[in-house]
Amino acid sequence: MPNPNRIIENLKDEFEKNSSVLALVLIGSQARKTIYKANQYSDLESLVIVKDEDVLKVEQGLPKLVTKFGTVLFSFKHDIGLVAVYDDLFRIELPVIKLSEMKSVFSRPKQQEIKILIDKTNGQLEKILAKRPESIDYEKLFKEKVVNFWYWQIIGVQYFKKGEIYNTRAILNIHASSLIKLFELLNDPKLLLLETNKRVEEFLTNDQLKKLKDITPGYHKYEIKKALNIAMNIFPTVFDQVKNKYGYSYDENIEKKVKSRILELFAGRTCVTTESALIPLSINTLPRLLNQAILRSTLHSLLDERLIPCSESSANRGAVR
Repeated sequence: MPNPNRIIENLKDEFEKNSSVLALVLIGSQARKTIYKANQYSDLESLVIVKDEDVLKVEQGLPKLVTKFGTVLFSFKHDIGLVAVYDDLFRIELPVIKLSEMKSVFSRPKQQEIKILIDKTNGQLEKILAKRPESIDYEKLFKEKVVNFWYWQIIGVQYFKKGEIYNTRAILNIHASSLIKLFELLNDPKLLLLETNKRVEEFLTNDQLKKLKDITPGYHKYEIKKALNIAMNIFPTVFDQVKNKYGYSYDENIEKKVKSRILELFAGRTCVTTESALIPLSINTLPRLLNQAILRSTLHSLLDERLIPCSESSANRGAVR
């Protein structure tokens, strides 16, 4: 197995003498010393900061470079940068970052540990790292999770009514991610700064893990419908727990406006319509809708629309089937 520490030292040696490379920064579990640190199954992630004009040149040299550290099964350029997989399945990721983009890359809270391996930026890197936020706006995050839940719940039920079971299940995965963050907010807000979703079993209680399991069913229509209903009980309860613990306020009228309509839609008594027909979404477009302004405006637009009996759906554009 390639030794991560040896690879780190080899990377330092290679990039120290490369005039195009201005910094090398270790991130992820290999950079952590205490909580959520690396084990034998962890990959190695290191950011390669380069002169803007030399990005392509550095990227082109990486596939050959990684072969020096062990037997590579395959390597390829992923969205995040070069990825190499070794014969024991150890993985290494080497994103190449322009110097001009360094500030946006290092914008996460300071609690997310990093380790500077090389710094030839004349102090620019240290200044940027020093300006990283100490925390995040927990109340803002909480309010966003409330709006997000009801918005995605509407879409999930509409998908289900249209028979798009796979897409409905994808919505439940979005719910699960939000629920994890809400549980972490309840247990210890600092956990949110570490982005620990990958190891939730270490940070959530058994009861919380059970609730998470209840809203993440397999590919089974009945279980997916059941999970959508359960989510409408779990989330409001957690919303109240957060509100009571921290005194955060949120728009509780959303639940009053939405929940009854969703239950009616589930029962087949009503169908939601809009002037421009049902929201045209595919699962591939969901991430782009996470913009909070879009979420809020679309959700409140939906709440203002009239409900039409399903028996009239053939005569009305946009009815859920």
